[in-house]
Amino acid sequence: MEGEIVVLETLLSLCLLLIGAKIGGEIARRFNVAAVVGELLAGVLLAPTLLGGFVLFGTHLIVINEVVYVFAELGAVMLLFLVGLETRFADFRKSGVLATIVAIGGVVVPFVLGYGLVIYWGYPQQEALLVGAALTATSIAITVKVLKDIGKMKTRESNVLISAAVIDDVLGLIVLAIVLGLVRSGSLDIMSIVWTAGLSIGFWLGMTLFGVFVIAKIIDKLCPRKNCEVYNEEGKLRTPHKPGKHCAIRCDGTQEVSALAMCFGFAYVAGMAGLAPILGAFAAGMSVAETKILDTIQEVAEKMNFIMAPLFFVVTGTLVNLTGLTKDSLIFAAILIVLAMVGKIVGCGLPVWIMTRNPREAVIVGLGMMSRGEVGLIIAGIGASSGIFSNDVFSAVVLMVVVTTVITPIAMTQAYKMMSKGPSKPANATV
Repeated sequence: MEGEIVVLETLLSLCLLLIGAKIGGEIARRFNVAAVVGELLAGVLLAPTLLGGFVLFGTHLIVINEVVYVFAELGAVMLLFLVGLETRFADFRKSGVLATIVAIGGVVVPFVLGYGLVIYWGYPQQEALLVGAALTATSIAITVKVLKDIGKMKTRESNVLISAAVIDDVLGLIVLAIVLGLVRSGSLDIMSIVWTAGLSIGFWLGMTLFGVFVIAKIIDKLCPRKNCEVYNEEGKLRTPHKPGKHCAIRCDGTQEVSALAMCFGFAYVAGMAGLAPILGAFAAGMSVAETKILDTIQEVAEKMNFIMAPLFFVVTGTLVNLTGLTKDSLIFAAILIVLAMVGKIVGCGLPVWIMTRNPREAVIVGLGMMSRGEVGLIIAGIGASSGIFSNDVFSAVVLMVVVTTVITPIAMTQAYKMMSKGPSKPANATV
């Protein structure tokens, strides 16, 4: 009987959370704001401490139980798998020195600023490390959307921005893995940091290389695909019959199931190794990105994320307890937001200015890297679900993600308008 009650309350909670997430996302889009902001704010309103706490027929409208948490965590895994699908391993070899330095600056400076603020405010070192990790993230999706909307995808600064954001994502996830390892070990000595860093980087790189050079080739050999010389994407024989190499498996859905199994398998291995499961999902996505079935998998992953990603964001929003915020915690959140923006502008913009002596490009790159978006929320969710974050710190991190996500498109658009007198350099211009 108790199990049946859990099932029923889970079904009702998922129903209301998904409806709320889509309504919130739609309202956000009406105001030209990223849908993730609306989904997150919907979760804040639907939290058990607010609207979700109302009782209907003796049952709370929304109950965030373990089953709902599992769905939310699966949403995070699927989201990072999709991000990995959009990140080609070959892109790292084409990123260039400038993009690499920009990405490193965009990780180091915000991390130091976030860590220093939390320690200064008197919070535990564990929270300081995780806040620093949250500040390292950059939302490549929001940056690319802005560049497309204003027609600046073919400029030199856009190349630097996109390449740096890709590297930043990887570095940010590695920093998260290192931080979680240090938090779990409870040790912060130099040897522990070096060991954890080496283990995290080595394990992620090993998984990625194994996926790219082994698993991806196996998938290409076995799975049906649109450019198969003998069988079409549905596993049906082409006519006339053409000789040559072809896929060995013709069962419907083989490619989708293979990719999803790889995502979950890599996430499991990463978790068993003491890393965040999302790190494994990201590596799996990068591996599948090297296969000939990428288009098919990307389409399926995007459709799955129509459900899973909003669920993750709305559940993360429910963890924010606005009733517990004080004046002191709001001041802390405001300072954190300012440091989050300054950290990216300085950490990413300064290397561009030093290497190109072009203040225009430096400002654009710095502003474009400000948005934390999905990865920042995932880190916040990990901090809350693991009990590392207090309510004040968690709420401040969520507010930081929301504000930077809203401000970045506005700031980039206005910056381009103000600097429109000087034409953008083409993407193939030399540094």
